[in-house]
Amino acid sequence: MQGKETTEITASQVKEYKPGEIVASEGKKSEVFHVILDGEVEIFQNNKSIRVLKEGDVFGLENFCLKKCCTTTSRTITLSRIASYHTDLINQIIYTKPQLTEKILNSIILQLEQTTQVAEENIQLGNLVDFSERVYQGGEVIIEEGSVGRDICMLVESEKGLLISREGKEVGRITQPGEYFGEMSSLLNLKRTATVSSIGRSVVQVFPGDNLEATLSAYPSLAKKVIDTLASRLVDANKRIAEFSGGKEVDFPST
Repeated sequence: MQGKETTEITASQVKEYKPGEIVASEGKKSEVFHVILDGEVEIFQNNKSIRVLKEGDVFGLENFCLKKCCTTTSRTITLSRIASYHTDLINQIIYTKPQLTEKILNSIILQLEQTTQVAEENIQLGNLVDFSERVYQGGEVIIEEGSVGRDICMLVESEKGLLISREGKEVGRITQPGEYFGEMSSLLNLKRTATVSSIGRSVVQVFPGDNLEATLSAYPSLAKKVIDTLASRLVDANKRIAEFSGGKEVDFPST
C-alpha cells in the first residue's frame, strides 16, 4: 500500500504584535483563524472582556464554523507572535494533522469552560433559544442521508434506540438518553452523511442550528457534548491515519 501523500500546511502569516494591537475586529469579515505562538491576547465582545488567551490557544474559528463575520475583537496584552491560517485549510488539518487538531480542540474546550462560567454567573441562558421535542414511531426517519439540515438532535428516550445507516447499511446505533447527533453537519455546514431512524417509539429534542453560536451559548451542556463528540472522532481519525500511513507520525511543520 502506498503511503498517503501529505501536503505541507503553512501559516499565511506569522506576525509580531505590540501590546494593545488589534488582531481581529468584531463585525469584520475574516478568512483566517489564529494560533498564539507567544504572548497573551484579550478577547472582547460588545466592548466587554470575555477571556484572556495564551500561548497555544486558537481563536477566530467562528469564521469557519459559523460562516459569519468575527463575533469578537482580539487585542494583544503583551508583545505577541501570532500565526494566521486560512480557513480553507480546516478540513485538511482535521484529516492530516491530528496533533494540531487536538490543540484546537483543547483550546476550544478551555475557552468554552471559561465562557460558560462567566455566562452562568451573569445571565440566565436557558430562555435564549427554544428547542422542540418530537416523537417518532418505529421506522420513522429523523435525519436522512444526503439531505440539508443544520439542526442538532438529542435522544431523550427510546424503546429500542436509533438506527444509523449509510447507503442502506447499518453503521451504528444511538441508545443512551442524552446522546447528540447531527452536530457535524451543523458545524461544517455539510449535507447529512447518514440516515438516523427510530427503532420503536422515540422522543428526540431538536435544537436550532441556524444560529449555532446562540444555541451553544444557551445550552453549555450541548456545547460540551459537541466538543466531546469531535474529540472522540478525532481519536478514531488518528487511528485510521496511523493505519494508513503505517504508523508513521505526521508532524505539523514549524512556523
